[in-house]
Amino acid sequence: MSDRPNILVLMTDQQRADAMSCAGNPILRTPAMDAIAASGVRFTNACASTPVCVASRMSFITGHRAARTHWVDNNARPGPVPELPTMMSLLLRAGYWTHGVGKMHFRGRSYGLRNLLTMEEGVAHRVDDDYLRSLRDAGVQARFPKGMRDLLYFQPQTSGVPVQHSASNWVADRSVDFLREHARYRSDQPFFLWSSWIAPHPPFAPSEPYDTLYDPAAMPLPEYADRPVHDLPAALWPHRARLDGAHRDPDRMRRIRALYYGLIGQVDDGIARIMATLRELGLDEDTVVLFTADHGEMLGDHGLSQKNCPYEPSVRVPLLLRWPGRTHAGATCDDPVGLTDVLPTLVDELALEYPADQGPLPGESLLGKTGGGLASGRGDYVIDYGQGPRRGAGRLVNGLGSGRAPLDRRAPPPPQVRPVRLRRRPRGAVRPAIRSARAHQPRRRAARSGRRVPRTRTGMGAHFRPGASAGGVRLIRRPPVPHLADSRPRPVRRGITRRGDQRGAVAEARSC
Repeated sequence: MSDRPNILVLMTDQQRADAMSCAGNPILRTPAMDAIAASGVRFTNACASTPVCVASRMSFITGHRAARTHWVDNNARPGPVPELPTMMSLLLRAGYWTHGVGKMHFRGRSYGLRNLLTMEEGVAHRVDDDYLRSLRDAGVQARFPKGMRDLLYFQPQTSGVPVQHSASNWVADRSVDFLREHARYRSDQPFFLWSSWIAPHPPFAPSEPYDTLYDPAAMPLPEYADRPVHDLPAALWPHRARLDGAHRDPDRMRRIRALYYGLIGQVDDGIARIMATLRELGLDEDTVVLFTADHGEMLGDHGLSQKNCPYEPSVRVPLLLRWPGRTHAGATCDDPVGLTDVLPTLVDELALEYPADQGPLPGESLLGKTGGGLASGRGDYVIDYGQGPRRGAGRLVNGLGSGRAPLDRRAPPPPQVRPVRLRRRPRGAVRPAIRSARAHQPRRRAARSGRRVPRTRTGMGAHFRPGASAGGVRLIRRPPVPHLADSRPRPVRRGITRRGDQRGAVAEARSC
């Protein structure tokens, strides 16, 4: 293998760590993912640094956490976003041809990709999306080619787009096209190819025949789906609402999981075609292959949907690494690792020049140990969870939006849905924050009365510790910093209940 191997990144969106047959799933069949695991190392305790799309991807490409990237969910914190080196920009400077296909969530940026063929969600204009343009060119007419969102977001669906024109097939087709063109015209230059699927992100709408690939009757029901809503932190209530009652409808929940598995099955078939093309072109022994996801999916566990929840189904992700000559075939590693460890691996193994003025990367190389694993004895991996701090100099106070601590006040849930372990971090460590749906209500009332009120920030940092007990959750509370509220009187419309914060929380959940 050369000292500048090709790099292939295969990424899904919202795939749970247990959604592979090589991870022990007794129902799901993923032969292509299993083949990567069999030829490389599978990290059994891999996590997203921030379990939500854009923030996770920004940490993945920069190697930094949310406090440094300023991306705390699908939006950045107020103010300028720092310009940080990315794995693509570093590889581009090192002489790689960088190419991306599919969902990146980059909001119009390329971050070091020389070419980018986009397939995004919620596109305002068809001309801004390469996949939608391909449907137009092929004469395929579909109003919702990626599934219908809004009120049907968590309803079982079947896409009307023929499978050969489906979004998942398009990513595999364009990836295969790139590999053939690169081998023909740029064979003397190493490549970086990032193939990124929307699936299995909802809406759960696979094309035929993948909508019937799995029998709903064989699907297991979610764990702890009947958890009382009053036992959930207020910040998680929108994730209960998005289920639209599916957690109380076993038939619908089983059908949703069957479609979820069907979407993964279609992605796996696409990965099989990409890997077969590598072998056909003689590139497989000179190509590093990384398979992962940006975050997981609750899929009804705890009676919750989506991601951005402090539980393992949301936080843990699949992570497979095949590096010829460096990883051991069929190895497994139980070190707590995360997506922020990928860039340090490339920097160390490829001797990339990382700017010294950007400071050290917080992660470690995934190949610090022979065959795959961390050189250090890391005991846990920090999860940045939430929506970021408000502006101001206040200290962080953890409340998860409700001021209560329900996660450590109940009997332990099943092992598959343990909450991530929280504990106090060393002084000076990053303390990411969340803003609760009720955070502004006391200040609003005080502003109308002219009182001085404390201004606080609400925040949580989670340490994922493999095998931690379900009761291992400890909340961190710090005193607020006084702040002079705006004392200008504001008119109050009597007889009208102010519910803007609740609407905002639901609207934000629907935008993900």
